[in-house]
Amino acid sequence: MHKVPKRVNIFEAMYSFLSSKISPFFIKTSLTPNQVTTISGLFGVLGSYMLILDSHIYLIISAIFIQLYTILDLVDGDIARAKKMQSYFGMWLDIFFDKLIDFLIIVGMSVGVYLRTEDPLMLFVGMLLMGVVFSIQFIMTLNETYFKTSRDGNKEIINNMPPSQQKEQYFLSASIASITFFRNHLSLQHSSFLFISSFFAITNNLQTGLIFLLFHGLISLVISIAINFYKIK
Repeated sequence: MHKVPKRVNIFEAMYSFLSSKISPFFIKTSLTPNQVTTISGLFGVLGSYMLILDSHIYLIISAIFIQLYTILDLVDGDIARAKKMQSYFGMWLDIFFDKLIDFLIIVGMSVGVYLRTEDPLMLFVGMLLMGVVFSIQFIMTLNETYFKTSRDGNKEIINNMPPSQQKEQYFLSASIASITFFRNHLSLQHSSFLFISSFFAITNNLQTGLIFLLFHGLISLVISIAINFYKIK
């Protein structure tokens, strides 16, 4: 509970860098980690709601609020570690807002696009995106919990194989490594989802964003399932 989470995803690393610049200010205040978590969550809720409103100005404000939520969502952890105020309730509250904001952003985008286009297909796209996003998060959690592998151990296993099989295994391992890189850094995860959603809100193109997120999510989901299947096999 006291360790700083490893930021594997490039979007997580970017937000972690930004949060590290403002965390010292919050640490000097009397604000508790849970209070900062709640404040960040309110930014996320307001930002999600503004996605529904038919105004480019509101969409820009929405993107700003979502980004504030994303950064403050990391600041609360910095405060908890600095002030030694970690708690299981704080962990639960953080996860609760993570899932809630993902849900509300998808609802806001799909309803907002529907109201602008009157195309019910956009509501269906939103439902599919919701299932894809939460499936990816579940599989990523499953991977972190059950399928941690040792590179050194894999290398030793390959070295003990006959030479005819070593070349094939090294090629397969390199291919899996490339796919894993995409999964870790470019797939649709929580931080990248928030960044992409904000980008399409700022550019006033939520319909394209909704469709892009769905296809990006489907590719990410297939890759995550394939990697886990390979590790189980």
